[in-house]
Amino acid sequence: MKIKSILLAGVLSSSWTAAAFAAVSPSQAAALGTTLTQFGAEKSGSADGVIPPYTGGIAAMTGLPAGGPDVGYPDPFASERPLFSVTAANMAQYADQLTPGEQGLLKRFPDFRMDVYPTHRTASYPDWVLKNTVQNATTAQEVGNGDGVSDAYGGIPFPIPQDGYQVMWNVSLGYSPAYCKETYQSYLVDTSGSVTDLGTITSEYLFPYYNPDATALNDVFYRDVKLFLHSPASEAGTMFLLKFPIDFTKSDDTTWFYSPGTRRIRLGPEFKYDTPVATYGGAIDWDEIEMFYGRMNKFDFKLVGKKEIIVPYNDYKFVNTTTSALLGPHFLNPDGIRWERHRVWVVDATLKPNERHIYSRWTFYVDEDSWRIVASESYDHSGALYRVGFSYPNQNYTQTGAITFSRTFGFYDLSKGDYQIAFAHTTPSGYLSCNAKLPNMNDYTPQAIAAEGVR
Repeated sequence: MKIKSILLAGVLSSSWTAAAFAAVSPSQAAALGTTLTQFGAEKSGSADGVIPPYTGGIAAMTGLPAGGPDVGYPDPFASERPLFSVTAANMAQYADQLTPGEQGLLKRFPDFRMDVYPTHRTASYPDWVLKNTVQNATTAQEVGNGDGVSDAYGGIPFPIPQDGYQVMWNVSLGYSPAYCKETYQSYLVDTSGSVTDLGTITSEYLFPYYNPDATALNDVFYRDVKLFLHSPASEAGTMFLLKFPIDFTKSDDTTWFYSPGTRRIRLGPEFKYDTPVATYGGAIDWDEIEMFYGRMNKFDFKLVGKKEIIVPYNDYKFVNTTTSALLGPHFLNPDGIRWERHRVWVVDATLKPNERHIYSRWTFYVDEDSWRIVASESYDHSGALYRVGFSYPNQNYTQTGAITFSRTFGFYDLSKGDYQIAFAHTTPSGYLSCNAKLPNMNDYTPQAIAAEGVR
């Protein structure tokens, strides 16, 4: 695997290692907006021209089709056709552009196919977020050994990352409008090809860290998520309230759980790390939600470098394919997935001595433009490939000023032969709807959740 050095020419100095947790210097940050975009990606395209230069993302595109949260978002690239397909027969030809997880899937399933399309760098950011990101570059500090972030607000905290923890915090604090809401479904496909509908959930995402009317957080939590379960019938009315801390030395993840059976709300301290997620059929663990979730203290996160790889991207094909057509017996229908070549940061996490987790190692591939995890693979304690994960990003491109990527993701379990997909939109409504303004946070407290449940 050919991986580019993380020391970008002209950006980093030899003094970088000595200041392992410090913000970069003004001279290093000067690359933002010149050789780098203001959010830290390489502005130029790839040497062979496959990856184009960054030109403003989807917000700068014209002629986009009409769409919205009630009707969905049509594919802006529907007229394009695959440049080539990667299969088990020709995977050796593209090995340097494939992750070990992708190669594992191609070897396991001879009919697995990756249709590769022209690359479009569609990530977009509001101007105020870009301004804050440039400022964060010289002020943000990593707390402890990846346990938190200080002196950052309203932008990517480490646009020129110095270690793996900083890349992962860029993922956690990646741009999202202050408020988003969506209704989605999740599915589990077992080894026989039988599909289990895991239920319908409405999620509300609140991101005080990206409140444009503030200049700093007023408490330790940068993000809240409220979940309401509509189905299955046995879980209807169940609610969760998740609160994410920006500094784990001050607070842990907090998850409140409301049960309609007891009409009580309680803390769920077990909802973290490798505890299986019941609402996803136990097919994934809590720290796999949205590709990675929670505290990083069980693993050493090493920044390996950057690499150009083929990943799912601009996946409007996915969101516009019916469930019956999309869910194949062993893997998602290749006709419903768009793959593109993009530059990613590679972060390799290895389990610390004396820590316990089902994984011994976990590798993440983080898109340089969106700071989203686009692919991952994990390994069991014998070193065998365990689960392979992908996100399937598309955007709510008609919501000017509040455009963001979807949260759809899924995992293939190579030890069992099943796979899971979450945050899938399979109805003509309920698509991601966002607003730049933060709603009243008093409506998202344990007390408010309990009161709503009683009604």
